Amino acid sequence: MAQAHCSGCTAQCCRLTAVLASSERIPSNLTTEIADGVLAMAKSADGWCVALDRETMSCGIYAERPQVCRRFEMAGPYCSAIYDGAGRA
Repeated sequence: MAQAHCSGCTAQCCRLTAVLASSERIPSNLTTEIADGVLAMAKSADGWCVALDRETMSCGIYAERPQVCRRFEMAGPYCSAIYDGAGRA
């Protein structure tokens, strides 16, 4: 398996369900209720997070991104666990 690296990021973490902590204040147009009042980042019809800029494959709310998203530090354990090397140059 290839090593995750910023220059070849395929943003696979942006396809996961990102459940929000109750203390997080993400704009409502970027969230959805998934069950019993639990909020998560909304996804587009094709399964990508709505905050993902598809042209740059970067987060449109990076500075304010949810805590769960902050766990996906490039090449860290969470990132490496889901990185599949797709789209690498």
